[in-house]
Amino acid sequence: MPDIARFLIFMITAFLLFIAVLLFVTRKRAATPHPASLLALATIVVVAGMTFARYSHLWLPTLPWQIYYGLPALLTLTLAPLTLRMSRTEIAQYIPMAFLMAPVIHIVFSLLVGWHDYMPFPVYIPSIAEFFGARIR
Repeated sequence: MPDIARFLIFMITAFLLFIAVLLFVTRKRAATPHPASLLALATIVVVAGMTFARYSHLWLPTLPWQIYYGLPALLTLTLAPLTLRMSRTEIAQYIPMAFLMAPVIHIVFSLLVGWHDYMPFPVYIPSIAEFFGARIR
């Protein structure tokens, strides 16, 4: 599969997961956030953030990795709580999920389809096919 197609699949998955997390965190509100605001927020955080992270190190090779990974992470951690005016309880739910979204996507895609390039990960995660293939031999 072409690299750009995998990137788009990762992006769509992250987009949907981000919206699901926002809906989960704000589920107890009397008035849930407007769908247009959730879509705009997800577009900025996920689409712009992932595009920036993917291409900034190619277009700006001297840019430190802390910038091209840190800026999207900072957007993820701060923009939703500020824009949606989350309560402390909502923030306490959101922050751990925000930290876990990328590793969960990486682990799921690594296990299910053997794609290990969603994010830099300290441990190699074999796909289920690799795991059982190694066991059979």
